[in-house]
Amino acid sequence: MKEVKGCGMRSSVGFLSQRSLFGNPLMKEEFQRLRLAGCTSLYKKDMLGHFGCVNAIEFSNNGGEYLVSGGDDRRVLLWDMERVLHARSAKPLTLKGEHLSNIFCLAFDSTNKRVFSGGNDEQVILHDVEQGETLNVFLHDDAVYGLSVSPVNDNVFASSSDDGRVLIWDTRQPPHGEPFCLANYPSAFHSVMFNPAEPRLLATANSKEGVGLWDIRKPRTSLLRYGGSMSLQSAMSVRFNSAGTQLLALRRRLPPVLYELHSRLPSFQFDNQGYFNSCTMKSCCFAGDKDQYVLSGSDDFNLYMWRIPKDPEAGGPGRVVNGASMVLKGHRSIVNQVRFNPSTNMICSSGVEKVIKAWSPYQQTESLGDLDGCVENKSRSLYSHEEYISLVLNSGSGLRHDYVSQSIQEDPRMMAFFDSLVRREIEGWSSDSDSDLSEGAILQLHARGRRSTSPTSPLGRCTTSL
Repeated sequence: MKEVKGCGMRSSVGFLSQRSLFGNPLMKEEFQRLRLAGCTSLYKKDMLGHFGCVNAIEFSNNGGEYLVSGGDDRRVLLWDMERVLHARSAKPLTLKGEHLSNIFCLAFDSTNKRVFSGGNDEQVILHDVEQGETLNVFLHDDAVYGLSVSPVNDNVFASSSDDGRVLIWDTRQPPHGEPFCLANYPSAFHSVMFNPAEPRLLATANSKEGVGLWDIRKPRTSLLRYGGSMSLQSAMSVRFNSAGTQLLALRRRLPPVLYELHSRLPSFQFDNQGYFNSCTMKSCCFAGDKDQYVLSGSDDFNLYMWRIPKDPEAGGPGRVVNGASMVLKGHRSIVNQVRFNPSTNMICSSGVEKVIKAWSPYQQTESLGDLDGCVENKSRSLYSHEEYISLVLNSGSGLRHDYVSQSIQEDPRMMAFFDSLVRREIEGWSSDSDSDLSEGAILQLHARGRRSTSPTSPLGRCTTSL
């Protein structure tokens, strides 16, 4: 079989990406595991369909046949991953229920027949996947940042909000009824997730109170605050592993951290030169068929994947795992969202760009890159602050996507804006610097993006976190 340059011997089994592996399932799992472990990079393919930043992505359950996505263009898109990977111009299905502002979070139920979406317009929409119709709307008092469906009851879901509450809803009850309030803090909850093995337990990430564990039978008081003496931190994402025994969390300006379920102190932190998460709201997730990796996007336009040490005493001082097992390059701006499908070893990622990237150990139709990181990526230079100001002034429309034109092309103004935030972090601009975009101006833009329900507001979860 002809080798693909840069892939070495691994290219000889590339055809397996076109079909499922039959026979002994343990053999398939071992093959998949070894293939992913032997890669230092992955093939990548762009998924085009959104008109603005893509703030939320989720694989469907039990195989990841579908991916659902939502963003600043207020639309929920459903992607058939088989068609996306093997067709040259596969288009997503647009669900009929459209939000009034930025979408921040999504969730499938266990049957994959219903999708929940929440966002800046202070509501959760329940969609019928097969018909594309809206089944119900659940109103909140502020922006909705996180969603999670109960692993044992598809009628029950949790939502986390900017109003500092975590609510438990039952879709069988009247949508305007009063939901069960699990938590009520003065600060925003950015993420919530049911424990897949113990559905009475939920984990949360709070903007000031850090990461917490809750029991639905004991509302208003957390069972556990993770982080020990460092529990009061700005946390933006939290995920259980599939067994419900470990918790992965992402905190602002800090690397991903792993906790054992009932331990306050971290098992490991994961870092790498170049990784940082200061500018935007991001997510993290487990990866691998046995959740043996952790994955996070970064402000430097890359994705980082670390292997979890098998030795509980591994790592340097403070049990820090320095050095990612894989750094995926190819995005042209900040990467905010990452999800892994263990059935196919596929990663999907999104962020400031209008594109979703699908990463795979197998070469697909029109995919780029290689498994060894030998193929150079089309990198770009950061826009200077002066170039950003010039783009905004010349356009006359500020930081607004032109959704009317339904353009999927790259937006230089949006890219330049977030470049300015990255430069701000790198160069340590002060509020009294010569910059025309002062700290006050950025905060005003941030507040407008987080609270405005204007259909043209693009900022949402792509903006700086306070």
